[in-house]
Amino acid sequence: MRIVGYHRPTTIKEALGLLSRSGVRSVVLGGGTLVNRHGGDDAEAVDLQALELDQITVSDDRVAIGAMVRLSHLADAESVPAWLRDLARRELPSTLRSIATVGGTVASASADSQLIAGLLVCDALVSLATATARFDLPLPQYLHDREVVGAHVITSVSVAVGGRAAVSRTSRTPADVPIVAVVGRIGTDGRLRIAATGVSMLPRLVGDDTPLDPPGDFRGSADYRRGLAQTLTARVRRELEA
Repeated sequence: MRIVGYHRPTTIKEALGLLSRSGVRSVVLGGGTLVNRHGGDDAEAVDLQALELDQITVSDDRVAIGAMVRLSHLADAESVPAWLRDLARRELPSTLRSIATVGGTVASASADSQLIAGLLVCDALVSLATATARFDLPLPQYLHDREVVGAHVITSVSVAVGGRAAVSRTSRTPADVPIVAVVGRIGTDGRLRIAATGVSMLPRLVGDDTPLDPPGDFRGSADYRRGLAQTLTARVRRELEA
């Protein structure tokens, strides 16, 4: 993709106007680490860095993370649980963590994203702005429906931070992206939530009866990934129930 235009709106309304133009392909520019991965025709970039969406705020038992918060900032934020900060730290190499944003991570939804798995077990809500409304969507619904929402801007992601969590993963080497990773959290309501990467086209919440049909690749077959998911889930459960 060739960027043929650049815009830096100062209001969300202005950004949405640019994204909603007919006859012009526009792409949202958050940190910019993913823009050049898109295929297709020429496009104009709409840069969100002037919208002041880079704050982390605490309210009761939830933390709201602005869409433009860099992963490196999230990894160092003391208002966020240490285990979730660690997932942010594992998301990308350090040179990219200082550029990539939370909103971009959610919008791009990598199948191997441990951070998204962590957000899922934290009952994450994605705050969206469109030309006609502002509303929240549960993260699983956003991941499923983001292509049909239409032109929108993610303004923040809020997460519940109470309770305790555990993470288990398997990779070829400690530095590799995990073949399968499982994140579990028992919230203050006593309910166990478990999410996994590497078992679907997206990180997903899983339960005892969730059918898994993981894609196979050079790192592991579908059967291998399915077995890993079962083993790692049992390990996470034991740790949380200990």
